[in-house]
Amino acid sequence: MQKIFLSILFFGLTFFVNSQAYMADVVTGKPYTLGIYNEIRGSAFLFDDWKPTHVTDKDGIIFLNVPVRFDAYANKFLFNHRDTAYEFITVVKEFELFPSRGDTTTKMVFKKGFAADDKLTADKWVQVLAEGKITVIKYIRKTQQEISEYNVPGKINVFADNMTYFFIKNGTTVSQRPSPKFLQELLSDRWTLMDAFMKQHALSLRIEDNYLKAINYYNSL
Repeated sequence: MQKIFLSILFFGLTFFVNSQAYMADVVTGKPYTLGIYNEIRGSAFLFDDWKPTHVTDKDGIIFLNVPVRFDAYANKFLFNHRDTAYEFITVVKEFELFPSRGDTTTKMVFKKGFAADDKLTADKWVQVLAEGKITVIKYIRKTQQEISEYNVPGKINVFADNMTYFFIKNGTTVSQRPSPKFLQELLSDRWTLMDAFMKQHALSLRIEDNYLKAINYYNSL
């Protein structure tokens, strides 16, 4: 049975300061410098503010409502303790991040362990959009680009948003930008049922929330 600890317990157990060493009974962290990207325009983070997140460690222990940010450039999660950013040291299995506080429908699930091509290795955090007979993951990342601006000498480094979708079915992983044609082919072996379900619920394969509902229904069949 999984054990659930409130975030206050998380922080209560996390830090014991002794000779400048940070020690923990359950979870450990090390200080992280948020200003390391000051020379790059834009943000390296998925969200610039701290988001409430349920953190599940490798032993299945869940820490609720931990304030977390995702560094999409370094592919790294950080947590906030007393206005200081810390990098996780304890092995984490899953993050459930809530972009809108109090709205569970906005939950974003991040996991590791998905390997596809040279773009995605098993040690990378990815957003899991659906999981089952068909698994859908979104690899969210920030990259650096150099741009030129009028009347500004030299090049300017900026962060750019990048995301890649992967669809896993029958042991085969395909990197593909979602489109109605591709999604219909993906669901083709149950298309009669899927078509009826989507018509009943007025779902469009052009809208992410809609086609994910369709894929979750497919996974339930």
